[in-house]
Amino acid sequence: MKKLKIAGYQGDGSVHTRSVNFFINKVSNYFNISFDQDITEKGKKAASLIEMTMNNEIQISYLWSSYYEKYIPEIKLLDLPFYFKNKNEVKSLINNNLQAYVSIELIKKNNLKLLGFWDNGSRHISTNNNIIKNQKSCENLKIRTTPSPLHIDIFNKLGFISTPLDVRDFKIALKNNDIDAQENPLTNYWNFGVQHKQKYLTLSSHLFGFCLFVINDTFFNGLSNHEKKILTKASKDTTVYQYELAEQDDKKLIDLIKKENVQIYELTQHEKEELLDKVKHFHDEFFEKYPKMKF
Repeated sequence: MKKLKIAGYQGDGSVHTRSVNFFINKVSNYFNISFDQDITEKGKKAASLIEMTMNNEIQISYLWSSYYEKYIPEIKLLDLPFYFKNKNEVKSLINNNLQAYVSIELIKKNNLKLLGFWDNGSRHISTNNNIIKNQKSCENLKIRTTPSPLHIDIFNKLGFISTPLDVRDFKIALKNNDIDAQENPLTNYWNFGVQHKQKYLTLSSHLFGFCLFVINDTFFNGLSNHEKKILTKASKDTTVYQYELAEQDDKKLIDLIKKENVQIYELTQHEKEELLDKVKHFHDEFFEKYPKMKF
């Protein structure tokens, strides 16, 4: 059997880790599989998963799409703040337009084959001292963002002090109380233990995140037709499973988070629109630069 190395960046409780295990169960009769489920525990950055997969050091990985910004700049469409009304709107865009585009770009430029888009959750903001309702409540709070230049600019514009950190360094900063705020889906808020450090959670849904589930393209092309079919079918089944798991997780996590004495507040539509006014120019700038992405 061919060796198949898979790697990720989250722990046991993560919907992504559980989805990878589901995938492994689907293909384990056909491949000799190893799974490094959280490379950040070994001191590696989550972002390194991309190059590790490109270089065939590992064959399969998942990672939030924002980390692919420097490889496929157009993927920033998913990071436009308060642009999408709901997750179903984003899923429709992915299924009808974006998945085909990203798939071509990954193969053409990055030696990666897209196996699927995974639900990475609606992203919300938490702090250690107040609920976020408007720009004034954001002012001078040191917020952890991803290393994405767009994310850094967005949160600076909202009044925060952006502090870009990879997942590995975010966990350290959280433990050391080096940040005042962060933004993540509920599954990460819970699984990274943010509820123990930041007791104010604003359900902002400023972004709807998605992960890219990818395989090294050279490795994939070296497989037999039968092996390719096995992996492709397992990937489709896993994506369906992952979406269901993500939805279930979101529903149950609110109750678990409340039990940790976290104050939860959901932004009103008016409050969202006020914050959108501060960052709407990012939408205009993106579509001016990438007009073909206005599907």
